[in-house]
Amino acid sequence: MSLLLHKVSITETTNINTAVASFQSPLMYGTKSGGRQTAQLVKDAIDSGFRHIATGGHHQAHNESGVGTGWKDSLVPREELFLQTCFVPWDGNDFQKQATDPESTPASIEEQVRLSIQTSLRNLQTNYLDAVLFHNFRAKLYAYDEMMKAWRVLEDYVKQGTIRYLGMTSVHDAAYLERLMSDATVKPSIIQNRFHSNRGYDVEMHEAFMKHKLQVQRFWLLNGSSGGGRKNSEMAGQKNLTPAQLLLAFVMSLGSQTCLVGTHTIEHMKQDVTISKCYNSVFSDLDGDDKERKEYATKLGMKPKIWT
Repeated sequence: MSLLLHKVSITETTNINTAVASFQSPLMYGTKSGGRQTAQLVKDAIDSGFRHIATGGHHQAHNESGVGTGWKDSLVPREELFLQTCFVPWDGNDFQKQATDPESTPASIEEQVRLSIQTSLRNLQTNYLDAVLFHNFRAKLYAYDEMMKAWRVLEDYVKQGTIRYLGMTSVHDAAYLERLMSDATVKPSIIQNRFHSNRGYDVEMHEAFMKHKLQVQRFWLLNGSSGGGRKNSEMAGQKNLTPAQLLLAFVMSLGSQTCLVGTHTIEHMKQDVTISKCYNSVFSDLDGDDKERKEYATKLGMKPKIWT
């Protein structure tokens, strides 16, 4: 195993960019904590160049209907956007009931999924969803058998063409992931995990992610243990980048990684989009000794098992 994931060549990264509606884009805009500003923030993000938008259905920190209003106001055609949401189980810590929900809790998790998907389609003002992720609360994985009941319903929506891709949040257990990959008819394409030292930056999970060709979406990039990239401020200055931009470039350079950001300022949105278009040329000698990324990882506190 080489550094972190693998050494991504320049030709491997130049074919994917922010302006392509794909789950493999290097950058996505997340709407957590947008509140009443969500519609304007989503429009600003799209106007700044974002094309991948992530929100959450029945999630207390997301305003899913605001995302629908925001992308519509942007006037960008639906097919040029990648709209992603999540299914939150009704007994989940992050669940928030909506005004259109029935008074009583649906009797089964299957019914919860059907109701949630219909709500998301209505909120997002669309007839299909690019991706739906099964939401786990932080690092607490949902009971496997119940999760699979929900997954089977999501698979039916994929077969119908209502959902294009499936995924899951907060998966730090390789055995759980392997079981899902074995049992699922429609395999997950996306794993959304935090980028944090208390999980060892997922070094232990890299092999499983690579084996199954999963796109890993990274959240809590700038407000967690990374310190917003300030541990590598000197290197950022030498490259005429902000520490935040260099951190995003580092994560993007690892391959099959998408940086989930949720800035509320247009200036930072534009800075994020800019780095997503040139991240593959930020670090020198990727195909050689990879010295710069090793230095960056070391200061960040990343400890790969093998350095090559």
